[in-house]
Amino acid sequence: MLNEMTIDKKRINKQFRHYVIPSMIAMLFSGFYSIVDGLFVGNSIGDAGLAAINIVYPIQVVLNATAIGIGIGGSVLVSIYKGEENEKEMNHSAILTIGMLLLFGIILPLFFLATKDVLLDFLGAKGAIFDGANDYITTILIGGMLPVLGNGLNPIVRNQGKPIVATRNMVAGLVTNIILDYVFIYKMNLGMFGAARATITAQGVVASLNIIYVIKLNRKTFDISFLKPDIEKIKRILKIAVSPFGQTLVPSIIIILTNWKCLEYGGDGAAAIYSVISYVLACAQLLIQGIGDGVQPLLSYYYGAKKDRELEYVYNKAFLLCAVFSIFLMLMTVVFSTKLAEYFNISQALMSETVLALKTTSFAYAFFGVTRVTSAYFYATNKTKFSNILIYIEPIVIAPMMLIVFTELFGLTGVWMAYPAIQILLSVLSLVFKSPNIEYKREISTESI
Repeated sequence: MLNEMTIDKKRINKQFRHYVIPSMIAMLFSGFYSIVDGLFVGNSIGDAGLAAINIVYPIQVVLNATAIGIGIGGSVLVSIYKGEENEKEMNHSAILTIGMLLLFGIILPLFFLATKDVLLDFLGAKGAIFDGANDYITTILIGGMLPVLGNGLNPIVRNQGKPIVATRNMVAGLVTNIILDYVFIYKMNLGMFGAARATITAQGVVASLNIIYVIKLNRKTFDISFLKPDIEKIKRILKIAVSPFGQTLVPSIIIILTNWKCLEYGGDGAAAIYSVISYVLACAQLLIQGIGDGVQPLLSYYYGAKKDRELEYVYNKAFLLCAVFSIFLMLMTVVFSTKLAEYFNISQALMSETVLALKTTSFAYAFFGVTRVTSAYFYATNKTKFSNILIYIEPIVIAPMMLIVFTELFGLTGVWMAYPAIQILLSVLSLVFKSPNIEYKREISTESI
C-alpha cells in the first residue's frame, strides 16, 4: 500500500518551498495595495484620511474575498484533477473559473455602487471621513472588475504549477501602485481619488498579466465545450469557495465590529489608531494565510492521488512554519511598535495609545497559524464543513462576545485585548477538530454529506 511506503521527504520539501514561498510573498503583496494607500494618505492627508480608508476597507475585501474564494475553489479542482492525471478536466476547471470571476466582477461592483451611501452610513462614516471614504470607494467600485480578476486568477496560475509567475504578477502590480500613488497624491494632489485610482490601475496590471498567462497555459488543450457551463463543477467550486471566501472576509467583519467599539469608546482618534492596527494585522494575517494557500495545491494533489502520509507530512510542515513565523512577527511588532506608528504619521496625541494597541494585539499573531493551516487543510481535502465552522464562528459568535466582555471590563484597552482572546479560542477549536480522536468521525461525516 502507498501509505506503508517511505515518503520522499526531499522531493516534498522541494515542492513545499516551490509553492509556499511565492504564495507568502504574493499574499503579502496583495495586502500591500491598501497599505501603500494608507502610508501615502496618512502622510499627505492625516488621521481623517487613514480613518476613511479603514472604514471602507471591508467593501474592498468583499470584492477580494469573492475573487479569492472562487479562484481557490477552482484551483482546488485543478489540483485534484492534476493529482488524478486528468488534464482535460483540469483545464476545463480553469476556464470555468474565469467565467465565474467575470460574472461576479460585474454583479458585485454594481450592487455596491447602488447601495454605497447606505453602506457608508452603516460602516460609521460621518462628516469629513464620509467625504473621503466616498471619493475612495466610488473609484474602486467603478473599476471593481479588475481586482476580482487580478486576485481570482492568481490561485489558478499558482495551481497550474506556476507559483513564481503568480508572485511576479503581484509584484508588478504593487510597483505600479507605489509609483502611481506618488504621482497622483503628491505630484497631482488628487487626494483620496488619486489613491483609489492608483490601486485600481495596479490591479488592472495584475488582471491583464494573469489573463494572458492562463490563456497561454490552456490554449493547447482548449476545447469549445469548455465554454459550456458545467453545473456540477460550478457547485463544487462554490462549495469549496465558502471557506477561503470567509477566511478573507472575516478579518473585515472584525474590522467593522472593532470600528464600532473604537468609535463608541474613543471617537475618531480611536478609529485612526485602529486603522494602523488593522494594516499591521493584515500584513501578519496575509503572510500566514500565504502559507495555508501555498500548501493547498500540495494538499489537494496528494488528496486526489490518495497519498495520505504525504498529505499529513505537508500539513505538519506547514503548521510548524506558521508557528515560527507567527512568533517572529509578534516579537518584531512589540520591538518596533513605535516605528510602525511613526510610519503611518499618527499624531503625537495618539502615539502612546497606538503603541499600546500594537503591542497588545500582536500577541494574537502566535495563534494565527493554527486556524489558518487547519482551515486550509479541510477545504483543500474537500472537508468544507469543518473549515466553515472554524472560519464563520469567529465573526458570528466569538468576536462579538469577546469585544463586548473586554470593552465592558477595560474600555478602549479592552478592544485591543479582545483580539488575542479571539485567536486563542479559535486555536483550541482548530486543534480539537484536527485531533486524531475526531479524524475517523470526520471522515465518516464527510462521506455522508
